[in-house]
Amino acid sequence: MNKDKVYEIVASFTLPSWNEIPDVGLYLDQVTKYLNFYLMPFGMDVTPSMISNYVKLKIIPREGKKIYSRERIASLIFVAVSKTVLSMDQIRTCLAIREEICSPEKGYGSFVRFLQAALREKEEIADADETGEEGRALLSTITSAIAHKIRLDAYFREMQETE
Repeated sequence: MNKDKVYEIVASFTLPSWNEIPDVGLYLDQVTKYLNFYLMPFGMDVTPSMISNYVKLKIIPREGKKIYSRERIASLIFVAVSKTVLSMDQIRTCLAIREEICSPEKGYGSFVRFLQAALREKEEIADADETGEEGRALLSTITSAIAHKIRLDAYFREMQETE
């Protein structure tokens, strides 16, 4: 296992900035292609039926003329990436919180910055390189993901209990 290659792949994950997201209104097929351009190289993808379901489930707001605005596309990016660790109810909660505390532009920008910073952390991989144990980097990443998922679940449980 080449840990430098793993880091390089992870560090290359990028999402568009708010201003790079088209603001002309895209149709469903165009949105799908746009999202998959960013997601497919990393094993994530969306389909038109998935996007339609997000609208039906009221995760993404319905807009007239079946056109997807910049705000809706940014929300779809958040959903597509976050669904790897969050349930749809948790994603709906996160989007509702974002609506209460900041603009869609600011919320999306913060999401992208935090995600990019987390993906560029090399500490666990560097520690494994020093020990010479190839499996340690993988185990460290797995346990870190599990710990973060446990912490996420605790946040959502606490929010439910205080409602």
